[in-house]
Amino acid sequence: MHLRKPRLYYGWIVVAIGFITMMLTMGIFFSSGVLFAAIIADLEWSRSAASLPFSVALISYAGTAWLAGQLFDRYGPRRLFPVGAICLGVGLIISAQMHTPWQLCLSWGVLVAQGYNLAGFAPHLALAAQWFTRRRGVATGMILSGASVGALLIVPTAQYLVDTYDWRTAYTLLGAAAMVCLVPLNAIWQYHKPADLGLHPDGAAAPPTRGHPSASSAAPWTLWRAMGTKPFWLLFVLVCCLGWLSNITSVHQIAHMISAGFSSLLAASIVGMLSLVRAASSTVCGGLSDRFGREVVFSLGTLLCCVGLTLLVLLRQPAPLWLLYGYALTFGVGNGVFASVYAAATADLFFGPHLGTILGVLELGWGLGGFAGSWFGGYWYDRWGSYHGVFALTIGVGLLGCMAMWLAAPRRLKQDKYERPPDH
Repeated sequence: MHLRKPRLYYGWIVVAIGFITMMLTMGIFFSSGVLFAAIIADLEWSRSAASLPFSVALISYAGTAWLAGQLFDRYGPRRLFPVGAICLGVGLIISAQMHTPWQLCLSWGVLVAQGYNLAGFAPHLALAAQWFTRRRGVATGMILSGASVGALLIVPTAQYLVDTYDWRTAYTLLGAAAMVCLVPLNAIWQYHKPADLGLHPDGAAAPPTRGHPSASSAAPWTLWRAMGTKPFWLLFVLVCCLGWLSNITSVHQIAHMISAGFSSLLAASIVGMLSLVRAASSTVCGGLSDRFGREVVFSLGTLLCCVGLTLLVLLRQPAPLWLLYGYALTFGVGNGVFASVYAAATADLFFGPHLGTILGVLELGWGLGGFAGSWFGGYWYDRWGSYHGVFALTIGVGLLGCMAMWLAAPRRLKQDKYERPPDH
């Protein structure tokens, strides 16, 4: 019995739900810079001590991302994402009651991190790859753009709530909102695979042929087979670089802008503007990578990020306002390229029933790089009294990641021996 093909492919509804989930989950997680600055002002911790809970969160996330990938592959988003939303909400509410770094390491570093882990980046990348083949880049970009829109809306909102009330009230409200919105949305309407509704990827009338990179194979990719290839480890290096780049900026950029003489609300607004630009870039550049290749578009993003970091290095007191807007534009466009293109490239190389697990293990690199960047940024400031040198160092980290993408070479998928694991 054949089901009548709906006017709207349900994959786009999956994308819309993923967008909302990423908007709230990642928007709250990206507000760590607001919480970081508020804790320094209220509790007078050192910057390295205040950075520690956020660094612990990255290690907690990275150390269990493989498990989240396995749980996604086995149980799907309808069960996994609501659990993640509950972890996120409860973790935020408990974090709002903390008074010492070790307490915040447990609440934010464990519970909030697992909310991000179970309902965040890696499971959504695997979800987009299940529903789309030809338009994988643009679908992935649209889901991931939710994180940028979340930062646009939630970072300034969190700063407003902190300024109007206090940081404890602000994060209690955010925790409650996350659970109320995300638990029913994902438990009722989210689906794992097109086959769950009698559909095929992209809404096609038939499944992809064997010759297609995303077609099924007699010997599908497993984690151990993927780990035996050079592209896997090159992608691991790339993800380490992305983790450093993302977290050193998200945790320390607001504090850097404030130290340059700008108000906290203006700094949060600049981060929100950056996120809006990044959201548009993620969707557009994900689609461009479908057409022009992952490496070319990733290189363009790296170039723009390097320009943005250079402007951040030049940000000193007194600093002209155009440096902030230039940073938001160039870094926002460049950073928007990375996640969608990396995710699509990984799915191109290792698509199969274990993609969630493979992406989860790769996220270990993101957590390790993020831990290093987040903590080292605070250490650098405590040692040298500014962030200028560490942001200059980050330019080199971005170039290393770009090199790893070219060497992983998803462009050679159809000719490369890594296109399929050997049949046994």
